[in-house]
Amino acid sequence: MEPEAPAHFLAAAARGIRRRLIRHMEAGGTTDLGESTLEIEAAVYTDPQRFEAERRTVFREQPLLVGLSRELPEAGDLLRFDEAGSEIALARGADGRVNAFLNLCRHRGARLVEGCERRRRIVCPFHGWSYELDGRLVGIPVSAAFEGIDRSRRGLIRVPAAEWGGLIFAIPRPGDDAIDVPGFLGPLAELVSALELARAEPLRRDRLTLRANWKLALDTFCEPYHVPALHPRSLAPSIVPYVATWDAFGLHHRYASPGPEFQDFLGKADQDLPPAYYQAVHLLSPNAVLTVGQLQGIGNQVPFYALFRIFPGAGVGEAVTLASIYRPAHAAPDASADVLAAHEAILRVVESEDFALAARAWENLRKAPPGHRLVFGRNEMLLQHSHRRIAELAGMPL
Repeated sequence: MEPEAPAHFLAAAARGIRRRLIRHMEAGGTTDLGESTLEIEAAVYTDPQRFEAERRTVFREQPLLVGLSRELPEAGDLLRFDEAGSEIALARGADGRVNAFLNLCRHRGARLVEGCERRRRIVCPFHGWSYELDGRLVGIPVSAAFEGIDRSRRGLIRVPAAEWGGLIFAIPRPGDDAIDVPGFLGPLAELVSALELARAEPLRRDRLTLRANWKLALDTFCEPYHVPALHPRSLAPSIVPYVATWDAFGLHHRYASPGPEFQDFLGKADQDLPPAYYQAVHLLSPNAVLTVGQLQGIGNQVPFYALFRIFPGAGVGEAVTLASIYRPAHAAPDASADVLAAHEAILRVVESEDFALAARAWENLRKAPPGHRLVFGRNEMLLQHSHRRIAELAGMPL
């Protein structure tokens, strides 16, 4: 059986989510619920030993989303990625493959790649040693001074990396193991494919810092339960409060909330409703949040993809976030200005409301009495799932 065309697949998914949300609203404002609540100790956020275990296992041994394909669109494009601890450099080779290496010269350890750039070869800024885009050492100034060294053993130190469905993943430690991206995405792979992320145009990336544990920052993206209280003027007017659907995709999750226009859909059959457009927030385990959104215009919707990736900072009470915005392939090219404006608005909300509250919560939790416990409700299943998975990877049960 032929897979559905992307637009048809997304439209069907959107109609399914919309039907579930309408049923919740017709029932008086119910929401999807899990089987039970979950209590965790405040130390899950504040314990330095747990933090180090997470950095060692979650951020050194798991596939991490580095970015989208068009952030390395052409042969010779380079990208530095150091938020996960080990600094790595990614390069698209002449064969189109994405290669990843430790970002250090094999001569004296100098940094090779500073940011996003394009080169025919990777050249060290310290002494000019040069490497092909596949990591082979090919040039040594005053080569007679290095007679006898085996150049085949002085290539760049490879890091596992893979590209699939418009997503680039890497494991930031030495190795050449294969990353099975479709296997890692599991049931989410079909949806990722339908989004056509390989054609999404990157418009901007920002780096945010936060004085709080990285999981507190991630938590703010994993449920809409907080929106009415924390975002009464910024986000709350755009959703129906406390109504949401939740879906598990193996390691990954999704939630969606209805907009106020859903009030007009109550009591109507599907065929009497306007076309459904796909809109949801996705957690790509362990630390990436992909929002597929629509800007509401007059007679139209402008689609966008927003990607937030949250990483541990230098200490247990520090976090770093990479915030990126993309224009989907099916959006008009002249929509870029609107999408960038949406990015600015999202950043203002995240920094001044979500992250500001997370920083205050961090101060409270690090001073909490021993054994102090927090609770995740049955409507916070994504949080429960995320914390359980992180704890399992770290080898430290909740």
